[in-house]
Amino acid sequence: MIDKISKEKCTGCKMCADICPVNAIYYECDEEGFWYPKVDYNKCVKCKKCLQYCPSLNIEKVDRKNEPKVYSAWSKDDDIRISSTSGGAFYEIAFKFMENGGVVAGCTYGDDWKSAHHMIAHNEEELLKIKGSKYFQSDTEQIYSEVKKELDEGKKVLFCGTPCQNAALNIFLNGKYNNIYYLDFICRSINSPKAFKEYIDELERDHHSKVVNVHLKDKTKGWQSLATRVEFENGEVSLKDRNEDYWIKGFILNDLYTRESCYHCQYKKLPRFASDISIGDFWGIKNKSDEDMFKGISVLIVNSENGQKLLDEVKDRFTINKMDMEDVLPGNPALLKNPVRTKKQDKFFKLIKKHSFSESVRKCIQPSKIRILWKRLKRPLHIMKKFIINPDEISWKKYIYYNYFCKSIIREGNGKIIPYKNAIINIDKTAKIYVRGRNIEFGINKLKGSKAETHIRIEANAVWESNNGCGLFYNTVFEMKPNSHFSSGYFTANGGSVIIVAKKMTFGEDVMLGRNIIVYDSDFHKVYNSNGEVAKPEEVVIEDHVWLTSNITVLKGVTIGKDSLVTAQTVIRKDFPEKSLIGGGASGKVISNNAHWGR
Repeated sequence: MIDKISKEKCTGCKMCADICPVNAIYYECDEEGFWYPKVDYNKCVKCKKCLQYCPSLNIEKVDRKNEPKVYSAWSKDDDIRISSTSGGAFYEIAFKFMENGGVVAGCTYGDDWKSAHHMIAHNEEELLKIKGSKYFQSDTEQIYSEVKKELDEGKKVLFCGTPCQNAALNIFLNGKYNNIYYLDFICRSINSPKAFKEYIDELERDHHSKVVNVHLKDKTKGWQSLATRVEFENGEVSLKDRNEDYWIKGFILNDLYTRESCYHCQYKKLPRFASDISIGDFWGIKNKSDEDMFKGISVLIVNSENGQKLLDEVKDRFTINKMDMEDVLPGNPALLKNPVRTKKQDKFFKLIKKHSFSESVRKCIQPSKIRILWKRLKRPLHIMKKFIINPDEISWKKYIYYNYFCKSIIREGNGKIIPYKNAIINIDKTAKIYVRGRNIEFGINKLKGSKAETHIRIEANAVWESNNGCGLFYNTVFEMKPNSHFSSGYFTANGGSVIIVAKKMTFGEDVMLGRNIIVYDSDFHKVYNSNGEVAKPEEVVIEDHVWLTSNITVLKGVTIGKDSLVTAQTVIRKDFPEKSLIGGGASGKVISNNAHWGR
C-alpha cells in the first residue's frame, strides 16, 4: 500500500487520505518533522486507490500544457506591491478572481505562527491570510475534498500550491471539472515544519513574548534583502536580512531542512504540470531601475488558455512586459534544477536535539579554520600566480601599495585595484576611490612590446565611487579634476579613449566605450556666454547598458538613456531616451528607438 512509497517519491501532499474510501490512511512524522502516510490495515479494503491516484507514482496522468508565455509584472498599487513578496502578482490575480465570484485555496499560518495549512478564502479578509510566502511545508489534509465540494456547488476555484500539490489535486479531480484554475509558484524546495517551529520557539524565548505576525521576504530593506520580519505580543519586532536571519541562511544558502523528495523532484519541468500560471520572483532581471529592484518584480509563466484568461482579466492592474524564458532561467534555476542533499542536513537534525535553532544552523554553515584561511589566501595567491607566469603583466609594487597602504583607496568588499605595468597612476592623498564589487583594472590588454601607457590622475578631493569595478584598456586616459565626483557601475574603456571629469559624471551598469571615445563634462577652458559669464561644467549621465562604438565625442550636460547604442563618428550634444540607436555624425540624432546589443 501507500505506506511502502519511498521518501524519494513521497511529497507529503496528503491526497491519499482524501481518496481513501474507508479513512484507513493517517500520517506520522519522521525525525526531521516531515509526514508520511501510514495504513490502518484493520480498515483497509485493498482497493489500491491510494496507489492509483498518487501523483508521484502516476505523473504521466497529469496534464501537460502548451509552450508557456513569459511576462515580467508588478502591481500598479504600491501598497500591494510592497506588502507582497515579489511584485504582487498572486494577490492581484486572486483578488480579481474572487471579485468575479470565485474562491481561492492557498496556504496560511496556524494560529500560533509555527505551522501552516491550506484553507479556502471566501472574502478579502481570508485572502490576506493566504498572501505572502511560507518557506515550509503546508498541511493539505482534506483540502482536496473541500475544493471538490466547492466545485460541486458550482463555484469557481483558484488553487495555489506547490507544483506537486497542484498535480495531486489535478489527479484527485480526474478532469471532471472545468471551473478549477491552478496557480503554482517557482518552488526551490519545501522545508521541515519541525525546523520552522524550532526557529519561532527560539525567537519567542529571546524576546520573552509570543509571536503575533511573521512576514517572510519583508521589503523594509528592499526586495532582494530576503528579510524576515517577526512581530511579538510585547510590541518588539525582529527584522533581519538574508545575512542575519538564521532561517534564511539554513534554507536558501545551505538546504539544511529540505524534504527528501525535493532532491528528486519530478515536477521541475517545462511546460509545467497541472498549472495555468506559475509565479515567482523575477530574480536576475536586467535593466530595471533601482526603485523597481527595491519594490519587487514578479515573473508570470502562462501555461494554458485558462492562465491567459486569468491574466487578461487583471492585466490592467499590472505594469507588464513580454519576456523570454531565457530571461528567467539564469535567476531562477529552481524552475528546472533540484537542490543537492549534503551531510549538513543530517548534522543539523542531530544538533537540534541538543542546541538552539540558530546554534545548530551556525555549526552547520560555519566554515572550518582551514577553509577560512584558504579563502583569505586564495585571491592573493591567484595574483601571485600571474606574476610567476607572466611577471611583466602586473606591477607587484603598485598592487601592494594601492590595496594595502594607500589611504585614498577604500575597499568595501573583495574588489581590488589591479595595476598593470603600463599604467601610470597619480592619486592625490586627499582623493578617495571607493572600490565596491569587482576589481578596478588599469592598463589591461597591452600588446606585447608596446610602450603605450594608461594614464590615471585623480586630483585633490576628487571622489570616485566604483560600484562594480571597471576595465581601462592600455592607451586610455582617465582624469578627475579637484573636487569632482564620478560614480560608476561596471564599464570598460578601449584604447584611445579619454574620460575627464571636471565636476560630476555618472556611468550606469554595463557601459562599454569602444576605441577613441571622448567624454567631457566641461569645456576645460574659459568659454564665455552672451552675458560675459564663464560657462560652468554640467553633469554627464550614461545610463545602464550603453555602447559607444568608436570615434565618439560626448559633450557636457547630456544624458544617454539605458540600452542605447551610438554609432561611429557621432557627437553627442543633447539628451537621448532609452533604447536609442544614435547616429548622424556631428548632428547626433535618433536613427531608431528600439536598439538591441550585447557584449
